[in-house]
Amino acid sequence: MKNKFLYLTAAFFISGVSLSHAADVVYNSPEAPAYDETSIWSGGYIGGQVGYSWAKNKLYGGDDNISANSNGFMGGVYAGYNWEFSNAYLFGLEGDINYSDLSKDTDIEVNNHGSVWNSRVEWEGALRARFGINYERWLPYIAGGLAFAGVKHNLTTGNTDIGTASHTAVGFTIGAGMDYALTNNLLLRAEYRYSDYGKQDIVENSLVEAKLTTNNIRLGIAYKF
Repeated sequence: MKNKFLYLTAAFFISGVSLSHAADVVYNSPEAPAYDETSIWSGGYIGGQVGYSWAKNKLYGGDDNISANSNGFMGGVYAGYNWEFSNAYLFGLEGDINYSDLSKDTDIEVNNHGSVWNSRVEWEGALRARFGINYERWLPYIAGGLAFAGVKHNLTTGNTDIGTASHTAVGFTIGAGMDYALTNNLLLRAEYRYSDYGKQDIVENSLVEAKLTTNNIRLGIAYKF
């Protein structure tokens, strides 16, 4: 009887030790690292983009029905910085510069003479503020700010060059887009943008003005630091 009691006591002790070690193994097993969504969007980034642009120059002071519409490819670089709040909302500042060669010849009449008006948009840029909502790896956003464009106007009558004016037009831009975090450092983008540059003289001190507006769609890829 005494031996049976000793055997039962030893068995109970060994079982307790085994269960304790098993619990320690389960308890001490490493947990999967938490996924930090804020690391995706917060911080600085730089990237490149390509797209397609539509430009409209409409005359004022002459025949209001005349406009020069041009379209073509554009491309450039962009960079910015994002701040994320409450792991959901994002505010950012961004600048970009893009080459475009949007040119159009339009027949007009100046001083009762047939002339050709050439309107060209050589480049566009902007400084914008962005506001977005973080849906894990997706970031829909709206943006707006100052827009800049290199514009050139030229008037010719026959073989005579009446005048040329080049200037940097300043206006506003608004748009919306979607960023997607392919990795924590590689960001893809699709965006639509509208820009309005107001009215400018087509040649210095002329009585004819042209109002420039552009619409474009863009695809981009950026690296986040």
